[in-house]
Amino acid sequence: MIMNFSFSELFSYFGGTLGLILMFVILTFMKGKATVKNSLVLFLLFGSLIVIIGAITYSGKVLSLPFLLRIDSPLHYLIGPVCFFYTLASFKSDFRFRKIQLLNLLPFFINIIEFIPFYFSSSSYKIDYYNQLNSAGSVILPWHYLFKTISTSGYFIVQLYVFYRYKSNKGITSTPPAYLVSWFLVFFAGQAVMLGGLIIDQFTSVHLFDDPYRYSITIETFYLYVVSIALLFYPSILYGNLSAEITAKDKYVGSTLTNNDKVAILENFVAYMQSDSKPFLRPKLSLIEVAGLLGLSTKHLSQVINERTTLNFNEYLNSLRVEEAKKILSSPEFMKLTIDAIALKAGFNSKSPFYAAFKQFTGMTPKKFVDLQKAKT
Repeated sequence: MIMNFSFSELFSYFGGTLGLILMFVILTFMKGKATVKNSLVLFLLFGSLIVIIGAITYSGKVLSLPFLLRIDSPLHYLIGPVCFFYTLASFKSDFRFRKIQLLNLLPFFINIIEFIPFYFSSSSYKIDYYNQLNSAGSVILPWHYLFKTISTSGYFIVQLYVFYRYKSNKGITSTPPAYLVSWFLVFFAGQAVMLGGLIIDQFTSVHLFDDPYRYSITIETFYLYVVSIALLFYPSILYGNLSAEITAKDKYVGSTLTNNDKVAILENFVAYMQSDSKPFLRPKLSLIEVAGLLGLSTKHLSQVINERTTLNFNEYLNSLRVEEAKKILSSPEFMKLTIDAIALKAGFNSKSPFYAAFKQFTGMTPKKFVDLQKAKT
């Protein structure tokens, strides 16, 4: 028997397959924080299963595999939480999963409990159930469709809050690298398009293919494609690098500092750096000098900076100097200064390290930054 496949089916099957392939690549090659890796893997796994099972369902091929019917329903409630945990783990350096966060999975478990009687019903009952719903136009369950859209939208808003809170944080966490910020802008843009389509569908009933279930699966497939293809353009995300946090754990494995010691040291260090005197503006400021002023050994101060900010001492200073340079470049004073003068006022020895650090922490040159500021006014 020859099976016919519609374009939307193939679109979902290929998208789900690509997601699963990338999941195995990440499991094999990605290094760094386990929470980042695991949450990205779970997103690709759940997303891939949703679109593949969804396409099997709306195409009618599920009649040959009735045990798959409604298996994908609880998985929809996991997309929002795993995206949220992925965003939080990526930007909050001290993020740790806690048991209280299992409450995010409550809708998932409730949905499973709801469908348990159905899952254990006979194949003939499932086939009759499917045919009855399909004869009415769609196998979608309107209230679940609405609640899943609301739930995913809520998690999207929380992700944006986490992103904007931590991406420019100058305190306990370090400024994230430009490639990570760019990647998440793509990650969020894809979610925004997907959610926009689902919300419009809820309020206007404009369904692709005259079937809201096929519409929802197709638009979720689109998002999976966006993420999967974008990952190919961000090898630092896909394959990962040994993070400073992991390296630091190995380097300082014999350290006697307690977690409370580290918190206190970092708070004192940050308070000193952000004091009115702005010591980071002195180009020759050294680790030895700062450690002596704070009454610490250079090893302990270096360890805390490495572990808690994922930067070394000089990189941390440069991140503060770049923020100072951005303030100068955004002020009227900028027009009266040369690039060399701005570099010196921001704490750099010369123009060359200024350009390198500015590109590292902003992803652009000082000139591009100025042009963007002008475009906003």
